[in-house]
Formats: sequence, structure tokens, C-alpha cells
Amino acid sequence: MIIMRESSYRAVPWKNGGGVTREILRVPPEPTAFDWRLSLATIAAPGPFSSFDGYQRTLVLVRGPGVELDFGQHGRTQLTLAGQMVSFDGAWQTSCTLLDGASTDFNLIVSQERTRSASRCVQLARTELIQTSEWPETVVCCISGAVRLTNTAGEVQDLSAVDVARCSPTDGAITCSPRDSTPAHVFVAGIGPAQTKPGANLPSPGALVQAPDPEPQTPPAS
Repeated sequence: MIIMRESSYRAVPWKNGGGVTREILRVPPEPTAFDWRLSLATIAAPGPFSSFDGYQRTLVLVRGPGVELDFGQHGRTQLTLAGQMVSFDGAWQTSCTLLDGASTDFNLIVSQERTRSASRCVQLARTELIQTSEWPETVVCCISGAVRLTNTAGEVQDLSAVDVARCSPTDGAITCSPRDSTPAHVFVAGIGPAQTKPGANLPSPGALVQAPDPEPQTPPAS
């Protein structure tokens, strides 16, 4: 596991000049066009989103009162609670309205041509397993609260809000547990190159996070 902390995220201007994003991870790095990118942005004023033609965007509310996104003919949606997420085509003309002040969101942007991905956000009230074997890359972001990750080699890492773990199949099934009695929200995404074989099956988002197998029960003594 490679851990990235909020203090290390790099500030870059929005494509449309309307704000600043803190870039967490970009693959491959500049100057090549990225296949996928993780970032964190604070939206302090209403306005249009940058256009990312050829990319799929996933946005998760991290903190703040929330936003309303208007996708024009494709509809609109509100994110009002930490952990709520929406995925949409980066080419859509999208505008954002603040519901009651500034909000911060976590973003995954992937190339529709070069990259495949599956993602989900879960409220973590108990230990869950994050499966890494089906994807070349698995990223885990603690959206709220705090969590502890333990891979099959016994490596332990603690994540606070907006910390990210970059994981690989060698990490095996990662145990993810809340660090205290407060439920946490965790975003998990599997990422890999686009399929080259038509009709190849992709792992479902639901397969990324699973409940662990129950402990075997010891029969009572006779």
C-alpha cells in the first residue's frame, strides 16, 4: 500500500480558470494526457465545471452543506451528505450551485477510451474486506471519519479524512475497519486499462467491498 496524505496534494488551477484543484494522483504524470486522475476540490462559488471530453467523472461530497449539479438535458442531482456520489460524462455541460456555502468534493476522472473502472462509496460501521485481486490498481479514500487498513502481509495503515491508499493485487484482501465507534465513509475504486477483448466480463462495483466470512462456530461441549 502506498499512502497519500492531504498535506502532500498538489494545487493546480481548474481548466476553466474558475478555481483550484488539489491533485492527489495522475497516471501517467504530465505532460502526457492522463488515463486517470484523483483530486480534491473546494467549490467556493457557483459556476460551470471544466469540460473533460472523452473522460468519465465520479464526484463524491466530502464536507460542506452540498451542491446541486445541473447536467442540462441529462438532468440534475443534489449531493447533501458526505459520501454521496454521482458519475457523469465529462463532456456534459455541467454547472454547479452551492446549497448553503462552500463544499469540498473528491474526484475520480478516467479516460473512456483507455481506462476501465468500477467504484462505490460505503458507510463503514463494521469491518469489511476490500478485494484487490481483480484490478491492477485499487484506490481507497477515507471520505469521512477514520479507518484502519490491513493487507494480507500484515501491513497496517491508518487513514484520516481525504487520505488515500493506492493498492495492488499483492495486497490481497484488505481488511478495512473504522478506527472508533463513529461510522466512516470510504470510497473504493478498481482501475485498469481498457478491455481489448470484446465481451470480456468486468468485475462489478459490488465485488470491491464485501463482508468478511463469519468466524467458524465451535460446537458446544457435550
